[in-house]
Amino acid sequence: MTPLGYNLIVQRARKHIFGEMVGSNASKKEGDGYDFAQIRPYMYGENVKRIDWKQSAKNGEIQVRSFFEEKEIHLHVLGLIDGNLHFGIERSKLEVMSEIVALLGLSAIKNSDFFALSLLSDALLYQSHASKKEAMVHEAILKTLQAPLLGQKINWHFVQEFALYHIKKPSLLFIIGDFFEMPKLGAMARKHEVIVIRVRDHFEEKPWSLGALHVKDPITLKEDKVVLDDAFVKRYTAKRKEHDIAIESYLKKEGIKTITIYTNEDPFVKLFTTLGAM
Repeated sequence: MTPLGYNLIVQRARKHIFGEMVGSNASKKEGDGYDFAQIRPYMYGENVKRIDWKQSAKNGEIQVRSFFEEKEIHLHVLGLIDGNLHFGIERSKLEVMSEIVALLGLSAIKNSDFFALSLLSDALLYQSHASKKEAMVHEAILKTLQAPLLGQKINWHFVQEFALYHIKKPSLLFIIGDFFEMPKLGAMARKHEVIVIRVRDHFEEKPWSLGALHVKDPITLKEDKVVLDDAFVKRYTAKRKEHDIAIESYLKKEGIKTITIYTNEDPFVKLFTTLGAM
């Protein structure tokens, strides 16, 4: 059975990606791409179709147009699955993660790059093979929406080992999760280009004073009674802020770029606006 929201996510992502001009991946190396690099003297054996006859006549020697080579990217998404993704005031964090997977996957396909998805907790929940086919992106979206959440907990040692030894090629690695625990990303950041995408709900960072509540921890599945009064909210908010500052400092030290997307935000606008500025 197709999860609720799947069709909407696919339609919205396709409209954003295939309705927008996504740039090609130009490298600094000269080759047979389409982005103009320079006009320079002809070297023996080069493609004569590259000769610029107008410039050759001006300079008195054969000149050629060179172009930047288009570099093929391996884009790999790691979705970090735990019970906390079940939460969300306007949308669940899992649904937002699924839309991010859709946007990144379709963008890679449009650029003729390889796309792959792996869903991890303390074990491998799903792994696709690298593909340039849109059907693989659709499967990745579906598998993300169907991921089991309750009782799942992230094992950072397993995540790091997976990124180092199971993702063979150096890749553009997007790691998506809520990052409520201190991550271990240093080693994988030395092999891959890593970008962290934190999916959060504003209530988790600053809850409202709601009084006494019976809650169930989505990771340990333990039930407890908590009192969300002003004093608790103040202590919790300060502790959460301190934790996030520590994570941001760690990621900066490791040279890892970070994007935070909240459940009430449009993932496309936040994602590609931030990526464009990096």
